[in-house]
This record gives sequence, structure tokens and C-alpha cells, in this order.
Amino acid sequence: MLNKKKRYRSNNLGNHKKLVNLKDNYLLILLSITTIVILYSIIDYNFFNKNLELDLQEYNINQIRKFNLKELYNNKNLNHNEVRIWILNNTNQRGLAGKIRDCFEKGYSMQNKKIKGDYSIFKQGNFKSQNQFNLGRIDENETKIFIHVNIEENPDFKAHIQEFLTFTGYSNNILEYEYNWKLYEQRDITIVLGNDWNKQNNLSYCKEPIN
Repeated sequence: MLNKKKRYRSNNLGNHKKLVNLKDNYLLILLSITTIVILYSIIDYNFFNKNLELDLQEYNINQIRKFNLKELYNNKNLNHNEVRIWILNNTNQRGLAGKIRDCFEKGYSMQNKKIKGDYSIFKQGNFKSQNQFNLGRIDENETKIFIHVNIEENPDFKAHIQEFLTFTGYSNNILEYEYNWKLYEQRDITIVLGNDWNKQNNLSYCKEPIN
């Protein structure tokens, strides 16, 4: 009986020591677990996710090839050739309307980058005092862009206006909405080039025709 009691006390003492050691090493164990979790997260992020990104990239490339999306993107436009544009020269620079027309139809180079031109110009000419094209008198020092489309009835045309401004580099401050049926029968947009035509815009890059 005495041996059993001693053995029982010995077991209790051993369990107590283990519990004390566990409490003493609790922070160390917790720190070890935290370190393992952090290391696993780093490995997972840098290796497994990288493989996932590569798979997605390969998938996207295959989709582009499959549906020819690159070609579609490069050729994207809002049917620019359907926008009826007149270019009128209100300066003393000879051949200016023709040079700008070439830009609209063929594009221009800006900072070693070719800007595609795919517009169709319906008319080019000189804006003389005796021939105002139903636009009235315009200051020869100022470039003006006239919109002849009824925007309320054709709200989608706003996208064409924005792309026209992007192509030319002009701000919307020079836009004027001049809608009447006679003008609309002839064209959608008229750009009248003033003496400031090449200041702070993209048309200043229209120096040489692009073949």
C-alpha cells in the first residue's frame, strides 16, 4: 500500500512538473507557431501565387490569340469615317487646310509615337470674309470648332466630340454648338483654323505627311 501511495505521489509530481514547464515555455511555443505561420504565408505568396499569376497571364495571352483581341483593339474606333468634317483655313498660311486634312486622314507622329488618323474630310477650303459658310464672322486669331449635330437628339455623338478633341489636342473651351438644319445637311463638325492653330495642341505635329 505504501508503494502505491509513493508511486501515485510520484506521478502527480511528474505531471505537475510538465504543467509548469508548459507554462514556462508557453511564450516560446506561441512564438514558434507564429513564426511558422508567417513563413508559410511568405512562401505561399511568393511561390504559389506567382505560379497562379503566370497561369492567368498565359490564359490571357491565349484568349487574345484566340479572339484576335489585339487586332481589334488596335483597329478600334467609333467609325470616324462616318463623321462629316469640314476644315477651313482662316489664316494667311497657304496650304494649311490641306496639311491638316492629311493629318486627319493619315495621322501624325508625336514624340516618336504614331497617332493613327482615320477620319474622312468632306471639305477643305479657305474661310474668306466674303464666304462665311453660314458661320458668321470669326476672329482670324482664334481657332474654333463648331458642332452641328443636335446633341439632345443624338447624345451618343458626345463620344465623337471627345475623340475629336483628343486627336486634335484642343480643349472644349473652343467648342461652339451651331445647330441648324442647313448646316447639319452638309457636315457634323467644322474646324476653322485661326492663327493660334498650332499653339498648345496636337496639330502642331502635323509637319510632314505620314505615308
